[in-house]
Amino acid sequence: MLPGNSQILTCPFCGKEKEIMSLMSGNSRGLKQWSDNKQIAPMLPEISYVQKCPHCEKYYIKDRQPERYADEGCSFEQGLLTFPEMKEAFAQLAEEGFQDDKEESAVRMMLHHAYNDYYYRSGDNKDILEEDKTLFRDNALWLINNLIYDDVMKAEFYREIGDFDTARSILDAVVFEEKVTQPPKTYYDENLGEEVTEIPIDDEGDDDFLQQIASAIRQRVESSDCAVFMFEF
Repeated sequence: MLPGNSQILTCPFCGKEKEIMSLMSGNSRGLKQWSDNKQIAPMLPEISYVQKCPHCEKYYIKDRQPERYADEGCSFEQGLLTFPEMKEAFAQLAEEGFQDDKEESAVRMMLHHAYNDYYYRSGDNKDILEEDKTLFRDNALWLINNLIYDDVMKAEFYREIGDFDTARSILDAVVFEEKVTQPPKTYYDENLGEEVTEIPIDDEGDDDFLQQIASAIRQRVESSDCAVFMFEF
């Protein structure tokens, strides 16, 4: 990973500036892939699509800003938002109106990931608030109907909102060309401090890999488990 000069953002509400990280290069070494399609790569850090102004605490979309960089020096500020912050950001941005479907999809996917960060990936075993569960469900259904076209991923999102019957029906209807030869293996990784699902890859192609992911999803459907899970390649 090679950081670049800090990117300078100007708040569209109060006019004050903040500096965030920029990258000249990065790589996917150490990548963690989660079932909700979130990827975490230490050598390719995420820079938040939605930023919070540290002065007026309003939210704005980074990609609406002109690209402007400091003459020297780098920042490691990513501007990542917690789920409570992301709820505020979504409410504000939705009320203001999105410029296009791409913006709305990106913000809604951030909301989806932030919920799973807060309630599952954190490992804190928080009790899920009913209002958060409702927001998560409504948002996930929007993503299913407007963004997600892959049937296995649709089944995963239905599983995450607790609609296990729909998830099961979708998985039952998916046709794979290759037969699964190696089932996914779930184990507790002491170094990571969390459960990991290992998806073995062989020479049978992408369809077999997708089938093994579907098998891992089905295992959790049958146990009525909504939690996202991590898998390794």
